[in-house]
Amino acid sequence: MRIIAGAAKGLPIRVPLEEVRPTQDRVREALFNILGSLIEGARVLDLFCGSGSVGIEALSRGAASARMVDLARNSVTTARQNLERSRLRGGTVVMSDCLQFVQRDMGQYDLIFADPPYCKAIGDRDMIAELMNDRLHELLAPDGYFIAEAQLGYGVGDSRCRDFPGWQLVDTRSYGGNTILFYRKSD
Repeated sequence: MRIIAGAAKGLPIRVPLEEVRPTQDRVREALFNILGSLIEGARVLDLFCGSGSVGIEALSRGAASARMVDLARNSVTTARQNLERSRLRGGTVVMSDCLQFVQRDMGQYDLIFADPPYCKAIGDRDMIAELMNDRLHELLAPDGYFIAEAQLGYGVGDSRCRDFPGWQLVDTRSYGGNTILFYRKSD
């Protein structure tokens, strides 16, 4: 894994030792190409950050700030090391349960990314749905985007389970067995 573009282009990203599923370089590149100029000066929240690659990519491409949140100690340590190695300013890594973080954070973000453990079977916990039925709406700036990665066919990755009160699905992109969903606030 590496940073794709910007000030830290080419920086190798270390991945935590525990079981994580980092967003692949090609998917991250496509995601940031879609967002384009929205990154410049953006306030970014990266939930379930793992290695921190999404938050660091955002900073590398000109985001004003990136707060990266994860509960796993190895992920937090690795994200902090990757951020330090990048020498980019504006990044912070927070060790917290992401759902609890959303409950107590008072920030406002232009872009919120979430790549939680996938809902892979009927009955699995769908953390994206939990986030969208929670305070996340209050953390997103009026013109902001909430971007979630899910496994196709389960939870929010199932096209029948993508509607949430107060949210409008504006785009979806599929990459192999994964899908990226782009939401905005609806009034």
